[in-house]
Amino acid sequence: MDHYAGRRRGCRNLTDVQDELARRLQSRAARLRAEAGRDGGDGLSVVDAVALAAVQLGRQPPAPTPQGRPAIGGAPGR
Repeated sequence: MDHYAGRRRGCRNLTDVQDELARRLQSRAARLRAEAGRDGGDGLSVVDAVALAAVQLGRQPPAPTPQGRPAIGGAPGR
């Protein structure tokens, strides 16, 4: 197992920004799956829900940080 030494593995090694994004993605995907299954619908697979949630999150403008820059991707704030 020494060949894995120094490698980051698993969700415990996410940065704070990555962890927040992962939590938002998981929450939105769960909400989409629940909404799709209402009223006798077929629902969404986990893969489809995560893909749709990622597209929806990507369409939102990034939230600015206290320094005025977007937290995740995007151009610096003006």
